[in-house]
Amino acid sequence: MPAALPVSPCSAEEWDFLQPNVLKPSLSSKVCITCQHFCYEVDRHCVTLLTCPIHQGLIPQGEHLTKRCSQWVTRQELEVGVLRVGEAF
Repeated sequence: MPAALPVSPCSAEEWDFLQPNVLKPSLSSKVCITCQHFCYEVDRHCVTLLTCPIHQGLIPQGEHLTKRCSQWVTRQELEVGVLRVGEAF
């Protein structure tokens, strides 16, 4: 049986929202939602939390679509490719 994964000492529910100066407007597709670091989870009240583990902060709703930070990195799936249904490993 595989070992259990360690539990993060700080869940995103305990994080604060990012400071206003962290995210900058972006006119390209380089925005939070297309970043390798972008994550989301659902809190105990079934509310979606948009998170940035690099900054350990919450991203305000909607800003993940129009803003990015200086740590933006392209998603690896786009570089490596996606396995299609029916393809062998």
